[in-house]
Amino acid sequence: MTRGFSRLLILLFAIACLGTIAFADMIPVGLLSYDAIAASQDQFDITNLTGVAAFPPGFPITTKLNITVMNLVVSFTSGPPLTLPGSDFTVVDSDGDLNCTGSGCNLFADSITGAVLTGTFSPTTGLRGLPPGDTGILAAFTTTLTPSSGPILVAGTDLTIIDATGRVATVPEPSAWLLCLTVIGFALASGRLGSRSNRKA
Repeated sequence: MTRGFSRLLILLFAIACLGTIAFADMIPVGLLSYDAIAASQDQFDITNLTGVAAFPPGFPITTKLNITVMNLVVSFTSGPPLTLPGSDFTVVDSDGDLNCTGSGCNLFADSITGAVLTGTFSPTTGLRGLPPGDTGILAAFTTTLTPSSGPILVAGTDLTIIDATGRVATVPEPSAWLLCLTVIGFALASGRLGSRSNRKA
């Protein structure tokens, strides 16, 4: 192995040791609720609690997020699940709240055991009000709504928080630093010993 190649390997390993490790935390941005709209109309709605509707520290992001629904899968006590497409959800106000307004959205008198919402957020960077250390959020999200009491959802009662997945950067743990420094030290020492052997020869 040439001396130049050895130095390159040491440099690459050092860069890897200095690299940050990204992990996630959860940031509340809204609510998914099952609401009683009228005497015989129950539907799922999304409350956007970002932008002007934010209230830190509980819902801290003061940049308005756009919430796009991919689908909402509703489960019942009997029969197959119902998939409500994103096109069934309509933005209803300047805060970015969404209501399920499609033809299949009225689930009055149905025995619903839960619902899973999937969608995306935008923008994901340059956000104001992120918790300290967060650099942005992931675009994709999934939220599950289950009954708060009893076997089925109760309209006007059951809701759950929609969380964004935050991005947080940290430095490697002390044990990782020690391992990196040890390996680099051995590599440097081996390089010096090899150079001395070559000179004597």
